[in-house]
Amino acid sequence: MAFGYAQDDKSERVPPSYNTEIVRQCYKMNIDRIPIYDVHVILKSKSSGYSLKDKVKITILDKHGNKIYKKTFKDCHLYIFSDGQIEVGKPRFIKVLITKEDAGWWGIIRAWEGIW
Repeated sequence: MAFGYAQDDKSERVPPSYNTEIVRQCYKMNIDRIPIYDVHVILKSKSSGYSLKDKVKITILDKHGNKIYKKTFKDCHLYIFSDGQIEVGKPRFIKVLITKEDAGWWGIIRAWEGIW
């Protein structure tokens, strides 16, 4: 079984979440280094029972409800940590990170960066 790891090397380990939908209001999202402000992020994980068929769909809506980004990450898992942090990817290879700081939730999508 694969386990997710928080980005700052916390000792917390969580199993992937399957067939789950999460909505986060983020004040900032960086999509491949392009900042977008005040958005709703919808993450839907889907599992067919086979580890190679897992996928996570990500939709980003602006404050008016218009879709500005939609992508399906295949062969990826959704990890939800106790502090609310969300990661999409494989352990140690994170494609999407949503975390909280003093100003609120913010996130980053690295769809085209890194080794995958």
